[in-house]
Amino acid sequence: MNLNQLDYRVTFYEITDDGPEAGMVEWHELYSCFAGLYEPTQKDVQLGNLGLVKNSVTLNIRNAQPQFVPNSRQVFEIKNGIYKGLFFNVKNVAPAKTSGYIKVVGEEQ
Repeated sequence: MNLNQLDYRVTFYEITDDGPEAGMVEWHELYSCFAGLYEPTQKDVQLGNLGLVKNSVTLNIRNAQPQFVPNSRQVFEIKNGIYKGLFFNVKNVAPAKTSGYIKVVGEEQ
């Protein structure tokens, strides 16, 4: 993974529903970075239990631990490209093949 392959801006959010009313949710921005993006492999689809109806993507991001570690309770938004403005639920997080990077598999909300 080269730096010139990290060409998608991605923002991760945590959604909390602490409000007194049902359906009152708050989005908290957790982390923003550049990512490499590609279609999920068959293994990613199986691990993330992804459906075939919704869009799914796999991101490679730099490992920012301990500052930020993605998890399945988070959502990410892709800020540019063909997926601009779409939100994805994090389905699976694993070390990437390239040292120092994390693979994040997401499915469109």
